[in-house]
Amino acid sequence: MNQGRRRVLKQLGLGLGLSASPFGGIGLGTAVAQESAYPKNAVRVVLPFSAGGSSDVAFRVLADGLSKAWGKPVVVDNRPGAGGMIGADAVAKSAPDGYTLLATLTNLVQAPALFGKAPYNALRDFAPITELATLNLVWVVQKDLPVTDIKSLIEYAKKQGQPLPYGTYAVGGTAHLLMESFGRAYKVPLIHVPYKGEAPLLNDMLGGQVQVGILGPGNARQHAGRLRAIAVSGVSRSPFLPDVPTFKEQGFTGLERQGWFGLFAPAGTPATIVERVSADVNKLMMVPAIRTRVGETGYVLTGGTPAAFASTVKTDEKFWKEIIAASNIHLD
Repeated sequence: MNQGRRRVLKQLGLGLGLSASPFGGIGLGTAVAQESAYPKNAVRVVLPFSAGGSSDVAFRVLADGLSKAWGKPVVVDNRPGAGGMIGADAVAKSAPDGYTLLATLTNLVQAPALFGKAPYNALRDFAPITELATLNLVWVVQKDLPVTDIKSLIEYAKKQGQPLPYGTYAVGGTAHLLMESFGRAYKVPLIHVPYKGEAPLLNDMLGGQVQVGILGPGNARQHAGRLRAIAVSGVSRSPFLPDVPTFKEQGFTGLERQGWFGLFAPAGTPATIVERVSADVNKLMMVPAIRTRVGETGYVLTGGTPAAFASTVKTDEKFWKEIIAASNIHLD
């Protein structure tokens, strides 16, 4: 390792225990892996969405980094379905030993209110580890659709004589809730077409089966030649799509909320393991090569302590529960 790189890494708090690695040229070495007995075996991380979506691609970058840091395999287990509840329930019922974790989106706290019941309690059955990232959701349409912004989308939808189909990556996800709230607020006739992840939604959009959809910034930018991005959710524009305005910039409020992507363990997992995983993940998120690769998916890495993430989860559980009740959105 050259002296310049060593100096930069030391400033980032990563100067010790680093060794050369094929992962972007930087890896966390065996000195970090030997700080404690955990992990002794492979760690399985359940992702409750199909492979190939933004969350899957982004987390696999972190999983690869953790595997090198720990010297043990970190296996990503995709378990899509039921708005993410199938995968989440599998983790909630797993042994609280740190060897089965959950990487999921805000729908962890949304799905129970949407479905009226859930096999888990989002606050009681999980130990938050760290917030991984946030994401601007992107509203995209087929290029041949006469739609260039939200105003023209509304006009197009109202001319169809029937509800306009739109696709999202999951039933009851942030994209679904925001679009339904938007439709109710602005009297736009819509019908939801749910998918088990972003990858199958993207395939159908590229194939012409769905004209309107909500994607992550990475896929929206990658396929800009065939799909047109017309708006992003959140309080500010996505750094990945700086030319695409927010809803608020276009005169439509109510879509400022951003969802999170976070890491959890089953409730009862020893605090020392939760803190260890959180610390190691936060160190990884400071590595420039990792930040770059995750950034390519459109996610903005955040990080933070277990306590801070637990507070966010609690606040969002209350927020989305109230939004769902006020919107009278119920799923079976």
